[in-house]
Amino acid sequence: MILKRFTYTAKSAVMTVVSLFVINIILGMFIAVQSRSSVKSLIDDSMLSVARTAGATLDGDELAALSAEDDGGPKQAAVINKLNIFADNFDFKYIYVVRPAKDGKFIFIADADKEKPAPYGKEVVYSEALVTAGKGKAAVDKDEVTDEWGTYYTAYCPVRASNGEIGGIVGVDFDAEWYNVQMKKNTVYIILACGISLIVGGGIVLTATLRLKRKFDRINKETMSIAADVGTLLEEIHAESDYSQVAGESKKLLKAENEISNKLKNADSGIERLSLEVQAIKVNLKQYINYVHIKAYTDGMTDVGNKTAYLQLVHDLDRRIAEGSVRFSIAVFDINALKSANDEYGHEEGDLMITGAAMCIKKVFGKDNVFRIGGDEFIVVLEDFTENDMEAAFVRLKEKVVHTNKELPDDAKVTVSFSMGAATFEPGKDKAFKDVFRRADRAMYINKDSYYKNHVNPREKVKNDN
Repeated sequence: MILKRFTYTAKSAVMTVVSLFVINIILGMFIAVQSRSSVKSLIDDSMLSVARTAGATLDGDELAALSAEDDGGPKQAAVINKLNIFADNFDFKYIYVVRPAKDGKFIFIADADKEKPAPYGKEVVYSEALVTAGKGKAAVDKDEVTDEWGTYYTAYCPVRASNGEIGGIVGVDFDAEWYNVQMKKNTVYIILACGISLIVGGGIVLTATLRLKRKFDRINKETMSIAADVGTLLEEIHAESDYSQVAGESKKLLKAENEISNKLKNADSGIERLSLEVQAIKVNLKQYINYVHIKAYTDGMTDVGNKTAYLQLVHDLDRRIAEGSVRFSIAVFDINALKSANDEYGHEEGDLMITGAAMCIKKVFGKDNVFRIGGDEFIVVLEDFTENDMEAAFVRLKEKVVHTNKELPDDAKVTVSFSMGAATFEPGKDKAFKDVFRRADRAMYINKDSYYKNHVNPREKVKNDN
């Protein structure tokens, strides 16, 4: 429960320090074990070297000939003198010679200890290394061996007589207590080193964490400020009369925004809140960009593409014409007598003519294919649309206009009427979009001339057509 009240930064710092502590403990134990093993190996090699060297100076036949009668005598003394050379010049505890007995045990035959030498025939404490040496192979105790002289690690080296038998075994004792004390000191030093490393590392981590936290807090504050600004901007956009219609086309963004808002209420760390705030800003900006894009490319009155969208489409089509990868048809529409309607009845009636014409064209050709490029002029661009398709569409459009005019309010002073012309892209002949447009525009003006020859005002067209 306490950890839940910590900030994410604090949790990270604590976890890092704990990780450092665990790593230091493991590393310290590994170093201690390796150090102990290395030191023991060095001691073993040193004792074996001394045992082998001492064994090389002794005569196996002389060792085999020693008996209880020689205890304290000149023959034993000669052997001890040779052993003392090593005792005086090397750092170990004891050096002596033992020999296998008939009952499988081992006995002392010469001991160089000046204070308490083992008497001839005294039994030696059993160890695996001693047994191995009794079989003719030098060896060192892996484990400590304790006897009345103390606790030791011993290296044994056999000395053979001329008949090949073991004449004696040189034993070299190393003080296990001294070794253990040194290892304990070494372990303490390693623990101190690990502790210092942990303190220094933890300090560095905490310092870095505090600096990071300050930077994070600053970034978080700036992000929250940006989020607030974006929120204010979106509130202003929401107030736009057509925003709900545009936003309705981005339901996924609105759903994502609501999900992020719910998560923010339950966020329990600064980094989590910052991440959610950034996500919210991203979603809000997508909504804003979506809205701005639609506004930038949509005619506000008729809800079809505006001139900017039309010019962008023309640019794309010109590129594809050059690549030889497009087929399309266009239709040009011009509202009849719009200026007269505005002058005689007012712009409100003129707007009714514009919106009515746009609605008819959209219903037949689809909103995404229609563009308003002037006050009374519309263009339709349809890919993979043939001349026959266009003729059929014009028939449906005329029927739609008749139907729309019948549905106009009784007090309407104008009717929907427009001239139209169409043209289809001809590969090899048309080099650019404007070539197709000119033919369609020319056809539209021919249609308009015909209209003005037969009609006086917009409402009269309905009367005559019906």
